[in-house]
Amino acid sequence: MPKILDTLFTCPGGLSALLHSLDKDSLVSCFSEILIRYANDVNSSTLRELVTILKAGYEPQLLGAKLGYNGTTSQGKPCEAKPVNIRSDSGKKLNGGGNFSDFTYERMDRYQNDGVMMLISGFVDGRLIYILEFPFSYSEFVNRLGRQLQRHFARGRRAPGQFLRSAQFSFRHYKNCPELKIIYKDPQLSDYREFLTVNIFGFLQG
Repeated sequence: MPKILDTLFTCPGGLSALLHSLDKDSLVSCFSEILIRYANDVNSSTLRELVTILKAGYEPQLLGAKLGYNGTTSQGKPCEAKPVNIRSDSGKKLNGGGNFSDFTYERMDRYQNDGVMMLISGFVDGRLIYILEFPFSYSEFVNRLGRQLQRHFARGRRAPGQFLRSAQFSFRHYKNCPELKIIYKDPQLSDYREFLTVNIFGFLQG
């Protein structure tokens, strides 16, 4: 793997030739290690966002796109994926939550006007445990985000360049949504009970 990564980041034009020169076992080993490292990386959610979108059967945004939504639903609506990954040795639990970074009133309004669908996913050690879907416009969810904006920006005003760095939410802020759906749950869900809060586990169990 070191040679492949070195070529990728220092001489990308030679990557194809290098890969073709390697035997199948070396390629499989390298590919597996990179995916496992990336899937469980606490500092990047890009791959987990992509898996969430694809598992839901939706179309991901174009490769390399930096702005806009994560993907598009089968009905043509924009969707936003909020994956959370925990390590099994961290003592943390998945609570059906997530967060928006650099949040503003304008962004909240745009999400509502665009009819954004939310995809909330939970991972343990990089393994997908669940995906839930609901509309961003659900009132209790929007109110949760709105209260955080109000606390952060004095008198509801926001100076240019000011953002709420993290607007957080959990399962309890959308659990009563009539349109809430379970898109996916791990067939061995009970094996991960200790890593889920009581409320989210109970909901997934049905």
